[in-house]
Amino acid sequence: MKVKLAVLAAATFAVVAVGAAPAGAASSYGPGQYKEGPKNGDPSVITAEADPATGKVTILQRNTRQAAAVNCVGDGPRATLLALHPVTDAVSSVTVDYAEAFLSDNEIIIHVAVSGDKSGALGARSDFGPMMGDSGSVNVPLRSSPQSGETLTIQFGLQTGAGCLPHPQLGLDGSRFVNGGQIVFTAAKVG
Repeated sequence: MKVKLAVLAAATFAVVAVGAAPAGAASSYGPGQYKEGPKNGDPSVITAEADPATGKVTILQRNTRQAAAVNCVGDGPRATLLALHPVTDAVSSVTVDYAEAFLSDNEIIIHVAVSGDKSGALGARSDFGPMMGDSGSVNVPLRSSPQSGETLTIQFGLQTGAGCLPHPQLGLDGSRFVNGGQIVFTAAKVG
């Protein structure tokens, strides 16, 4: 009788343990698991750096161009990190967590883009500055579920547009003389 009770208790425990960790549970990636992603900028960029070991991304630029009639030319800084996820279960969203976000103005954005190597672009979202030591998350619901067996690429980082100064004779509004941002990406979660 004691053996039967012990077997029943062990079987019950096993069923509860399996039920607590369902198939398709979220995967999470953090600093040290990231890869360096694309970065760029024109000669006005002071720095555009992304450190996969710490999750820290920094961009900074001098705004040296004059405002044009419609827009400003050039490429502002962009620096990104990547998290690669092999798809084994259904995926419906990706969430990227950040901390210590310092963004000079609303022109600086935190951008997250998700794509599959077979499915193509699956979703993108952005969050805007200004921020002063903020923490938060950017949640990206996917348009469709990636296929099992493909690799999901989560690209996240900071970027800004071309920097423009006001035209001195016309007095057009421009952006700050220097703008930039720094952030630490603490996790990229697939669920």
